[in-house]
Amino acid sequence: MPTALLDSRTVEQAMSSQFAFCFPNTSLAQAARMMAQNRVYELPVIVDQRSLGYISYLDILQRYVRGQLAGRAADLVRAPLPEVRPELRLSEAIRLLDESGRQLVLVTTSAGMPIGALTVRDVTRTMAPAA
Repeated sequence: MPTALLDSRTVEQAMSSQFAFCFPNTSLAQAARMMAQNRVYELPVIVDQRSLGYISYLDILQRYVRGQLAGRAADLVRAPLPEVRPELRLSEAIRLLDESGRQLVLVTTSAGMPIGALTVRDVTRTMAPAA
């Protein structure tokens, strides 16, 4: 995709408005099922319409190997995911994804309420040539 076209697109044009997330009290088994069903490796943890952080499939897998799947998402929550606004240029969001090493960034309102997610898959779909 030409750089000029990529620079003209916004996050809103590429983001998924429906995205998988869980709550702090979601069981780790349920979070693992949600990750598998949605084919994601990181699951935002949402409380009071704000992101508390995320849980990772690697953390759940480590707990599973140790036979400790009785916990909740709150037990494994990591630092918050990067957040971007829908009007941000897509090229800047891609840079943030790359620099953060995350699989997704949350798309939020100016008040911090998640309204979508931009994933590596979304970027790939957006950059693919139209058939």
